[in-house]
Parts: sequence; C-alpha cells; structure tokens
Amino acid sequence: MTNWDHTEEEEENGAECSRTKDFADAERICRHLNIELHSVNFVKEYWNEVFLPLIESYKQGKAVVPDVGCNSMIKFGTFYKFAFENLKADAVATGHYARTSFGDFLESKIDNQKCRLIRAKDSIKDQTYFLANVSEDKLQNTMFPVGSLLKSQVQQIADQEGLNFLLNKKESMGICFVGKRKSFPQFLTKYIEPQNGDIILASSGKAIGNHSGVFNFTLGKRISVPIENYQSHDGLFVSKIDPINQIVYVCEGSQHPSLFARSFQISSPFWISSPTKENLEFALQRNQPLLECKLMNNLVIPKRPVRAAALGQMCVFYDGETCMGGGEIAKIISTLEF
Repeated sequence: MTNWDHTEEEEENGAECSRTKDFADAERICRHLNIELHSVNFVKEYWNEVFLPLIESYKQGKAVVPDVGCNSMIKFGTFYKFAFENLKADAVATGHYARTSFGDFLESKIDNQKCRLIRAKDSIKDQTYFLANVSEDKLQNTMFPVGSLLKSQVQQIADQEGLNFLLNKKESMGICFVGKRKSFPQFLTKYIEPQNGDIILASSGKAIGNHSGVFNFTLGKRISVPIENYQSHDGLFVSKIDPINQIVYVCEGSQHPSLFARSFQISSPFWISSPTKENLEFALQRNQPLLECKLMNNLVIPKRPVRAAALGQMCVFYDGETCMGGGEIAKIISTLEF
C-alpha cells in the first residue's frame, strides 16, 4: 500500500532504498506464506483526506495527530473498501496492537451485537489511541492477531515460523506514511508559507523575540530566544498560540500554572461505544497513563489538571479496557492561572 508520493522524498537520503527494502520484505513474507501480494496506490486519497487537513491544522497552530486520520480514512477507509470490493475479502487483519470484543480472529463474533475496541495486552505497545475514530461497523470485520500478545511473543513466533529476518527491522515511529524526517517543522516549510510573528512573554505583554510561523511551535514545549532579548533561569515555554495574529505566548518555567488545563472542550466527538456515564478515563497521547475525568456535554474536567492540553490534540476516552472513542480539543476553558 503506497500512500505517499515518492517524489516528495527527493531530498531524503536513503528513502528510496528503504521503500525498496520494505517491498522486498513484503514479497519475501508472501512467498514464505504462499499468499499473493497485491500492490495498491492510495497517494491521492492520503493527500486529500489526511495530508491537506494536516497542513491546514498546523497553519492554525494545532497539535494534530495524523495517525488517527490515517487509520480512519485510509487503512479503515480506502483500503478497507478495496479489500472487500476488489479482493472480495470476508475480513481484514492488521498488525495494530489492539483487541476487540469479537476476539483476535473474530472467533467470538455474534450477529447483531455491537463490537467494542479493547486495549492490547501489551500496554506499552497498545495502539487503540490511534484507532479511536474507526467506526464500529469496520471493527466488526477486523482481526487484530497480535492484540493478545506481547511484542516479545510476536518476535518469538516470527522466529519460529522462519521469518527471523524481520526481527532486526526498525519500527516505524514517524508521521504515518510521510517518511523519516530529521526535522518535521523544516519539512512543513515545503507546504506552509512562512509568516513572521512575535514571541510575547505573557506575564508582561512584551515582545521578546520573533518567529517565522506558528506551525513551528507546540504548547508546553521549551523554546529559546536571543539572550540579549530575555534571560530566564527557569526556561521559556509555549503557553498559548494565536494563529490569527501569528503570536506565540510564552511563560517562565515548565510548571507554570498557565500550562495546566482544569477543563477543556472537545468538538464533534466520534464514539465507537457511546458512553453511559460521566466518569471516564482519557489520554491525550498514545503512551500517556490514563487520567480520570468527568465528561459532560463535550466538556472534559480532569480529576487533576493536565499539562499542555493543546488545541487539535486528540482526546481519547476509556471505560476500563474499552476504548470509547474521542474528539479533538477545541477550546481550553480554564487553567490553573484563570
């Protein structure tokens, strides 16, 4: 499955070599398993449905999670449709670390029963956060073969089945299908025109620096300004982004009250399983420990203030081991500062 135009990688050393090796590995696996390899191109779909919305979000200074869109729109959208309509598949299987109430191989599927998305056995590798926008009807026909296995067990099985050449293969940890980038902000400059703006110290309203675009900044991240402009023993951290006026506000210290949200609002939440109670748990990042909260009419009230909750960030909700769904943060309602 090709989702990214190779010409966009022209300046990326080794990118073509990596793609060639990945395809060769896929061919080798299919020969070993005696199954047919199908190669499909979804570059147009990925560009229009995932990448362009990603760029627009970054222009607005949002902290989007592109892998969520990649899963819902491409893997469980375009690819899913291709598998059923063109290949006449009865189900799809993916390598995501996740489970469903229908079982890893749909062995517990019951007609007319709703399917729940469940956290993987390997809590470190769990990827339900990235699957929070996949519709329940798609999950009904999806197998997650590694969902009940630890990564070490998956590696052991690969070794036993004669696929040990995969054990040293590096995991893909970057933006979904956009290649390996040394500097993602630098990559974005190919698609977003620089817009100069001020860096303002929120406590004084004084401009202490300038920048070439709000897309270079993320809430809660440390930044630096020329020492002749301002010196801070506690460091400067992004506390707010104003995309309309191209202003980046900063505060002093990583634990500044303005960095901690007491409540925030999510927009247009997508539910795999509709919540039936206010008290849930949530995560704003994949590997973040689950945090307790109350959810009332799209208003999220964490039990403890949460640091660096950024606009556009995906807030995914859980009820025990069940991933309920989630929505993007649309507005910070209150912080420890106000």
